[in-house]
Amino acid sequence: MIKIKKYKKNYLFIIFFLLLATIFLLLQPQKISADSSSCTGVKAGDRIRNIYLIEEGGTKEITNFYVCNIEGIIDPSISNYVKKCLDKSQIANYGLIITMDTPGGLEDSMRDIVKNMLNASIPVIVFVYPEGSRAASAGVFITYASDIAVMSPGTSIGAAHPVNLGGEEQISEEMMDKVVNDSVSFIINLAQSKGRNADWAEKAVRESVSITSTEALELEVIDFTASGLEELLEKIDGKTLEKQNNTFLLNSAVAMTEKIEMSFVSRFLHIISNPNIAYLLFMLGIFGIIYEFSQPGLGISGAIGVIFIILGLYSFSILPINYAGLGLIILAIILFILDVKLGLGGVMSIAGIASMLLGSFLLIDTGAPYLKIATSLIIGITAVISGFLIIAIRAVYKVHKTKPVTGKSGLIGEKGEVLEVLEPVGQIKIHGEIWKALSEDSERIKKGEKVLITSIDGLTLHVKKAKNENTKDHPTEK
Repeated sequence: MIKIKKYKKNYLFIIFFLLLATIFLLLQPQKISADSSSCTGVKAGDRIRNIYLIEEGGTKEITNFYVCNIEGIIDPSISNYVKKCLDKSQIANYGLIITMDTPGGLEDSMRDIVKNMLNASIPVIVFVYPEGSRAASAGVFITYASDIAVMSPGTSIGAAHPVNLGGEEQISEEMMDKVVNDSVSFIINLAQSKGRNADWAEKAVRESVSITSTEALELEVIDFTASGLEELLEKIDGKTLEKQNNTFLLNSAVAMTEKIEMSFVSRFLHIISNPNIAYLLFMLGIFGIIYEFSQPGLGISGAIGVIFIILGLYSFSILPINYAGLGLIILAIILFILDVKLGLGGVMSIAGIASMLLGSFLLIDTGAPYLKIATSLIIGITAVISGFLIIAIRAVYKVHKTKPVTGKSGLIGEKGEVLEVLEPVGQIKIHGEIWKALSEDSERIKKGEKVLITSIDGLTLHVKKAKNENTKDHPTEK
């Protein structure tokens, strides 16, 4: 019966794991629906009105705008969110204002955003906002791709030099030169098409230079500065711009804006794409699995651990991970589980901790600081898991060393009472049960005397006369 229950538990666990894996595949950012986000109004008048587009003499008038917000690392979730905003703006004939604060991100996601911005049939304004924000790395390209570029006072832009995101494969110097030249040609084309400073753009890519909003305005990197959305709308009022063979007149004096929020799924996937969050989820998953093996029960901690590991692996699928580092962490998991299950006293766990620590530092091997895992987090997580393992392994080790208190083995060393004279075979009573007993060395033991169980042979207990209560006896099993 015990084996059947065990197999049933394993069977259900496997099904649960497969279901989670299916959910994981469905949550890939490429599949996020463009209609899954909600909108909340941020109006300039008494209430939100329907947006309209007026054509007068071939000029299209834009009187209302959608607002979307890019914050954090540029990843597939952000790329899909911006695409949804652009699609919604084109359907409603709104202009689109993108507020941005980013340290940079993945090149593929950045290029998707830029391509969608360039091919949009409505004006796109990028606003580096609020104060203290930055448009670094990938953010520089997105700013240069906008129809109107604006920065808030106290913000910065620059440091667009590409970094190696190849994980375990280090890019050669020759290959890196090709990547840099490709990025330079890309941003120069953007600068020329939008009438911006191409020389500074090249320096931002080749030399990682950064400048303030004031310097950006003087160097014609941006069109103007604005302290907030209202000031931005005031400054673009009456401006005209050419795009997609159309002339747009921005009539923003009475413009109303409507903010497009990220959907819960998009926001969640964006949050866990942060390398520190991804690492934390993965480590919590490991902790849950180790706890499940050290304290077998209903499988709740194991199931939660699997969920966290799947979420961590999803994030790692987006981030530039080093598979050697991931392999070392998986090896650490195996060593931890073996040590806990076999009760080896911590020898394998010491090797596991070393493997996990080394794997954690190698896990994300990139020159981009915003994609690195914080050293303090790695050390902290390692210390927590190490502390838990010390407690768990000591408990398991004690269990292995403790004399059994149930079953036949638990009777050895216990005392019973003779019910039928042992000559040398008779009966004794122990733990409320009557057992057949055999006196050692054929010694006759009277009824009512206390005997000590020394060994078990089938259903027969081997006993000898118990010594005085104050005398300790340490029998050994035959």
